Amino acid sequence: MDAILQDIRSIEFSRIDYNKESEDYFEIIEGKIPVLLSAPHGAKHYRNGIFKEEDEYTASLAIKLGEITGAYVIFVKNKTKEDPNYEIRARYKDAMKELVAEKEIRFVADLHGADRNRSYKVNVGIIDDDITKSSCPTLKPVIEGAFKGFQQPLFNLDLYTASSSGTVTYFAKNTCKIEAAQFEINGKYRIVERKPDSSRAQKGSGPNFKAKEKDVWEMIKRLKMMIIKIAQNV
Repeated sequence: MDAILQDIRSIEFSRIDYNKESEDYFEIIEGKIPVLLSAPHGAKHYRNGIFKEEDEYTASLAIKLGEITGAYVIFVKNKTKEDPNYEIRARYKDAMKELVAEKEIRFVADLHGADRNRSYKVNVGIIDDDITKSSCPTLKPVIEGAFKGFQQPLFNLDLYTASSSGTVTYFAKNTCKIEAAQFEINGKYRIVERKPDSSRAQKGSGPNFKAKEKDVWEMIKRLKMMIIKIAQNV
């Protein structure tokens, strides 16, 4: 296995606990560039009276991409009764707002997981295709360039637009006043090796699932390129 993919697997297995509930459920990693990587569903989270399953490997991808690019990272590491991408007010969002202001962050890439049966490799939610309403009016072409030849169309697929008022992307745009986008990454392009304690494994749904290494690596390469280009353009 490629060393970077091995690192991502190690992070997911050792630092992310899907099932252990904690008040101290998220963590921030310092960076060097004005880009923040967010993974608000790294572990199980509470919504509408039930715990929803984790978005596997979104936290570990954010951590590793932050290490590679110098981006700041905020990620959910433990099961939580808050849902930072649904609730209008959450401690995760409070910390994010403070970090954005203190470190002069200019863009937030909010990482999420899409089912491996989705037709797309990645969907980028930008609230609205209309440039005047978009969550990334100036950086959309940069994102598009990073994924050129990988997937088209790219934005606002299957109604995943990040337009709900509880999303991190909406919060970044309207409260933090910076550009942002929500990245729904297909399981075939992020799950290095499914953990035995994951929600899907416990349900018996693909307990031994592994994405193809070349596909995960291609996603990492595209996201890395995007992060670096955005940092150069803000």
